[in-house]
Amino acid sequence: MTEINKILRQLGLEEQEVKTYLALLDLGESTATKLAERTGLGRVHMYQIVNRLIEKGLASYIVKNNVKYFSASDPEILLKDIQQKTQNLQKILPELKMRQKRFVPETKVEIYRGREGINTIFKMVLKDEKPYYIIGGAEEACTIFELENTVFVKRAEKLKLQGKTLARKKDKFFIGKNEEYRFIPEQLISSTTQMLWGNKTAIFVWSEPYYAILIDNEEITKSNLATFDYLWKNAEIPTKNDENERKI
Repeated sequence: MTEINKILRQLGLEEQEVKTYLALLDLGESTATKLAERTGLGRVHMYQIVNRLIEKGLASYIVKNNVKYFSASDPEILLKDIQQKTQNLQKILPELKMRQKRFVPETKVEIYRGREGINTIFKMVLKDEKPYYIIGGAEEACTIFELENTVFVKRAEKLKLQGKTLARKKDKFFIGKNEEYRFIPEQLISSTTQMLWGNKTAIFVWSEPYYAILIDNEEITKSNLATFDYLWKNAEIPTKNDENERKI
């Protein structure tokens, strides 16, 4: 299919109508028999096809000696037709917008239990390949789940995923080369961890029985991320020595 054929099809013409219209442009004034020969379409159907083109304003005919001769209309009419349709749409667009119902995305909430469940969320973050943001529970995560966090950090580094962590200054934790961290006052965060990435928010509880709550909702995560950004901008930046000691 040539580009011309493709565009004409997009404008609402059927394949047989496109062939016939292009044949009329090439041949000029033509009989149904001549058009059938040129297009390879049956003569009986040719009248039906040409009549559809006439209805669309793309063809016309004259009668000579009781024989119909068909001609193509100026291609400019296609552009005028589009302009007219655009104007008509603009007239009703305000009403369409008023009728539009606001789409509220469904919130998906899941609970993951035990080490295996929490590790599943770590794998999910890696699979989604989005930057991740962590608030609180840095020491708990890096001690109770030391092995799992070490594996996660190394894999995230290989995938070149960027991570940011907000922690308490007293926390003992480690970070990867792809991660940044800052300190915020203890009263602003707890021993639980909130992890944000993409449209997801995960809340980790590091006391037994270990579990995590996963919330998949764009609005909730966006709101949590706004809080993270505010805290990050006002957080204490660690020294270079501190950074070097924590990197693994």
